[in-house]
Amino acid sequence: MKHFFQPINFHEHPGAFYGHIVLGLAVMFGVLGILQAVPRQYRKWIIAVFTFLGGLFYVAEFFLPAHSGKNSLNKYDDVVANIFVVVGAYAIGLGVISLLQLHVRKVVRTAPGWGNSAALIISFLGMTVFGLLNEYAPHSLLFHGRLFSQGIRVTNSSVFDFLFTGGIANFGSAIFSMIAFFIASAAYRAFRVRSLESSLLMTAALIIMLGSVGFGTILTNWLPLGNDPKSEFWANFRIENIAQWLLLQVNTPAQRGILFGITLGELAMALRLWLSLERGSYFDKEV
Repeated sequence: MKHFFQPINFHEHPGAFYGHIVLGLAVMFGVLGILQAVPRQYRKWIIAVFTFLGGLFYVAEFFLPAHSGKNSLNKYDDVVANIFVVVGAYAIGLGVISLLQLHVRKVVRTAPGWGNSAALIISFLGMTVFGLLNEYAPHSLLFHGRLFSQGIRVTNSSVFDFLFTGGIANFGSAIFSMIAFFIASAAYRAFRVRSLESSLLMTAALIIMLGSVGFGTILTNWLPLGNDPKSEFWANFRIENIAQWLLLQVNTPAQRGILFGITLGELAMALRLWLSLERGSYFDKEV
C-alpha cells in the first residue's frame, strides 16, 4: 500500500505510471459498483464504519503515547494522508457529476430557473475546456485575422485569461461590492438607537471610525500625547487611544469568546459526523 502511493517519475517508468492509473481507476469503479450493488439499508452502515475507522486513526495517532516523539502509527501518516487526498479528489469528481446531472435535468424539463442552470453548464464546460488547453497547449491559435478593423490574435491562453481574469475575477469583485451594500444596510438597522445595547454599539462604532481617520484625531488633538508621566493620564482620552482600547481590550476578548464557541460547535459537529449521528438531506434522506 505504501509503495503504491509513492510518486512515480513518468519519464523513467511510464509503464508503472499508467499501470497505477489503470489500477486505481479499476479499484475506484469496483468499489463504487459494490456500493451500488449493496442494498440501500446496508450502504449507510458501510459508509459509517469506514468513516469511523478513518477518524479513529487520527484520534489514536494523536493520543497514543509517543517514544522519541513518534508512536507506532506515525509511520502510516503519509499513506493515510494520500488515501484521503485520492478519496477527496474522487468525491469532488462525483460532486461535479451530480451537479451537472441536476442542472441538465432542469434544462431538459425547462423547470423554473432553467436559464441559470444552462449558464452554469456552459460556464463549467467552457472553463474546463480552456483550462485544460491553457495547461497543455497555451499558445495554439484559435483565430488570427482582422476583426472590427483591428488585428486580432486569439490563443487558448488569451481565451482562458479572458474567462478567468475578465470573468470570474470581476464577478467576484461585483459580488463582494454588493455584499458591502448589504453590510451597510445591516449596520444602519443595527445602529438605530432603540435600546441601551444599540446605543453602546453605535457609540463604539463612531469612536473607532473617528479614531481611524485624520478628521477624528483633530477633535482631540489638543490633549497631550502622554510623553511624560504628568500628561499620561489625559492622553488616554485622545480619540485614537480610546479607539485602540476598544479594539484591543473590548473587541478582541469578545472575538475570542465567539471563536471559542465556534470551535466547540465544530468539535461537536465533527463528533456527530465521525460517529454518523448527523441527520439531514445528505445523511439520512435521498436528495
